[in-house]
Amino acid sequence: MKNGHVHKFGGSCFTSAQGYQDVGDLITGKSDIIIVSAVYGITNRLLKLLTTAAQKKSYTREFETIHRTHQEIIGSLFDKKTGKSLMASIEEDMGSIKTILRSVSLLGSYSDEMYDLVLGFGEQWSAKILTTLLNKKYKTQYVDAREVLFIDKDNQGVHILWRKSENSFSTFCKKNPGSVYVVTGFIASTRERVPTTLGRNGSDFSASIFARLSHAEDVTFWKDVDGIMSADPRRVPSAFVLDELTYEELLELAYFGAGVIHPKAIAPAVEKEIPIRIRNSTNPSHPGTTVFKKASSQYSIKGLTHIDAIALVTIEGSGMVGVPGFAARIFEILHSINISVILISQASSEHSICFAIPAQSSKGAIDFLKKQLRYELREKVVRRILAETTCSILSVVGENMVGTCGVAATICKALAKASVNIKAIAQGSSERNVSLVIDSTQVTKALRAVHSAFYLSNKTLSIGLIGPGLIGKTLLQQLQQAEKRLEEQANLSLRVRGITNSKKMLCSERKIDLARWEKRLADKGVPADHGTFIDNMISEEYPHTVIVDCTSSETISGQYSDYLKKGLHVITPNKRASSAPLKKYHALQETILRSPCQYFYETTVCAGLPVITTLQDLLATGDEVLEIEGIFSGTLAYIFYHFQKDAKFSHIVKNAQKMGYTEPDPRDDLSGMDIARKVVILAREIGLSTELGDVKVQSLVPKDLEKVSTAQFLAKLSSYDSTMKKGLEKALAQGNTLRYVGSIKSSGKVSVELKAYPQDHAFSNLKETDNIVSFKTRRYFDQPLIVRGPGAGAEVTAAGIFADILRLARSLD
Repeated sequence: MKNGHVHKFGGSCFTSAQGYQDVGDLITGKSDIIIVSAVYGITNRLLKLLTTAAQKKSYTREFETIHRTHQEIIGSLFDKKTGKSLMASIEEDMGSIKTILRSVSLLGSYSDEMYDLVLGFGEQWSAKILTTLLNKKYKTQYVDAREVLFIDKDNQGVHILWRKSENSFSTFCKKNPGSVYVVTGFIASTRERVPTTLGRNGSDFSASIFARLSHAEDVTFWKDVDGIMSADPRRVPSAFVLDELTYEELLELAYFGAGVIHPKAIAPAVEKEIPIRIRNSTNPSHPGTTVFKKASSQYSIKGLTHIDAIALVTIEGSGMVGVPGFAARIFEILHSINISVILISQASSEHSICFAIPAQSSKGAIDFLKKQLRYELREKVVRRILAETTCSILSVVGENMVGTCGVAATICKALAKASVNIKAIAQGSSERNVSLVIDSTQVTKALRAVHSAFYLSNKTLSIGLIGPGLIGKTLLQQLQQAEKRLEEQANLSLRVRGITNSKKMLCSERKIDLARWEKRLADKGVPADHGTFIDNMISEEYPHTVIVDCTSSETISGQYSDYLKKGLHVITPNKRASSAPLKKYHALQETILRSPCQYFYETTVCAGLPVITTLQDLLATGDEVLEIEGIFSGTLAYIFYHFQKDAKFSHIVKNAQKMGYTEPDPRDDLSGMDIARKVVILAREIGLSTELGDVKVQSLVPKDLEKVSTAQFLAKLSSYDSTMKKGLEKALAQGNTLRYVGSIKSSGKVSVELKAYPQDHAFSNLKETDNIVSFKTRRYFDQPLIVRGPGAGAEVTAAGIFADILRLARSLD
């Protein structure tokens, strides 16, 4: 039979009678060769029969389960007559198994031949059931692979006797013509016609072998997944099915842990360049993955995979330098105890060599290496031999990596930004695979970071919001409105996974529905616990997480260093950290310098205006700042914008409070301390060691009203209208306006005070709540650089925080 289609169905396809019906529906009857596995779980049960018998225990219950399983499937599929005939055949085989088991029980052990014979019955029974079912529609032939497939086995594995097998299969097909051939997977015979098995992944191997024997057009492996994924979807939720792969890509992915198919199982098909398809038996409408000699891709990499339970063995010693054959000796030692080396990395200095092996073999390997290299260790030729046993190998695979510059750099950059340390790295000359050894606890984070870096998935930024007050609430609304646009246009997914106030917190492993967060927080929120909240935000599934602090809490801001050390970025409008006592401020700056995570605080000064960014750009380009002066409070800008000739100061303050421009207690604005914190932040940016107490602050709160209640303050403020009016009249008489400003001089003088400015001065011509900052520098000496715009209100502050979030996301490319 030539140029047909080979289909392989695993045990997961045969869990019940319905499974056989579903498989039957997938067969077209057009020169199909069907390779089948045993009914799901039967092979393991057959093995258990042997082990139980060898232990001289009763295996009756296990035997009855095997019998009942097949009887139920056959009873559901066939009429009594057909079913009885089929069961009779199976029961005859079961009689043979009982005879073997009695021998095993007497001997207390079983031979390899017994093992192969007993385990092979599962495939025979399954193939007979499917053959009988398909004969209802097509002329179907049952093929016992032991009659047509011949192999040799040794320590190197299975070797197909191709000429003998091809002749036998061809002869069988000629003598037994049919449109469908159902072949037993997993089993074969030796050249002496002794029944044997193909070993691990034997049924997949059978499919590839029969594809070659029959010169098939293609071979389809029907699995319980839609195809080969770009990464493990359990670890990378945004992983997707790869439409096409090259043979080399499939072999690389399979070797390094992609569990869909084993590399040895597909070798015969690859050798003859037979197209391989991976499809889902439960979702047959999906085209799955097709593997060719050449395949197209829009990405520089094709997929990611990993191997867990790896030990990284390192051998160090100056005596190794320049010694020919030393590495070969190491690997000969490992070969002698049957330990396979998965990855090798050696520096050009030859001072050390490291290699990855299965973790379970590490102790034996270390002990044997020390024994065999005892002379070298004693003479200090080898200084030490050690193993790290909690490692994994991450592999990045893709045909388009060949000759493409920057692939390794992108991988390393993505891992660095996700705080994943690379212990060893290796790349073959084919350039199709870059493999890295990392700590096993960081595999998920690493997979997601690299997957995202190559745009195989949306770049994802996890967000934990502290303080969903007016600004925080507005930010969440802005995030919700921009969510779809950012995913479609910027390939960016911003996932708010945690929201907490002082009383309740709401956390999610995936993301919180921002359309309903308030109700969810009220109904499903749990008592707020800051430590638990932060722990929930730390997740291997999300390589990049940012804490957005929208509070004014000194307690929260005091923990920024801890957040950064834990691998969390920080964005905040909270001025406390950047204006804290210098000792705490310097400690935070030191943490920022050492941490791969980032700290954004643009909105601590003038809400959404680019004040800090502008100042940092001036300094970064070598300019010298001589003086910074500005109206830093939208509240006080509003008050003094309206404080004109006939206006009463107390009325303007009360009106500002009603409009929401002031804090609930207007004294928090009028005291000048909020502006003082802002000028401290800017003073420190230009290199001054300014403490909050160094700022000369002219408070607008009368001394005798500092400690009264808010209501009493507002009621008695009018008694000071005359004092404020005198200052205004003096300024107006000189053709000036009054403005409440903060000032920083390079000499170190820092102040917050009420000052008069000419009518044509930029500070005199602001709109209500506008902020304005003037930078006088060596470059901008005669005409200062001005930054001006809205500086108050939840909308602009939230927008400024949002801009910092996007700035952070861009930096994670």
